[in-house]
Amino acid sequence: MDGDERGRRVAVVADELVNPTVGGLDAMAVLEHGGWGVIQLPAAWFPEAVAAPLLEQVAEHVEEFVRHGYDVVLVGEGAGLEQALAAVHVAPPDAVSPHTAAELHAFLAARC
Repeated sequence: MDGDERGRRVAVVADELVNPTVGGLDAMAVLEHGGWGVIQLPAAWFPEAVAAPLLEQVAEHVEEFVRHGYDVVLVGEGAGLEQALAAVHVAPPDAVSPHTAAELHAFLAARC
């Protein structure tokens, strides 16, 4: 493989948008169509003792992507993410909490 198929774009995505309820927004379909990579956040209902180490790992991945010039965005709510990113000295990414696929698509398209 010669390049990054994600186009150097990664979305950190709330669990409920990766695993939507029936009729909910399937962010994965929009992101896949746009060629974005995905990092899934821990579910909002996880206890802090479970979520905190997972968020630390997410933050380390985000730091690596940002350091290498990737465009990183947050899709949905990211409880605890801002603190985890601060611990690795990374500013929170631009974010969107879309209600529809069209809203998410428009946000992503504006980044090109």
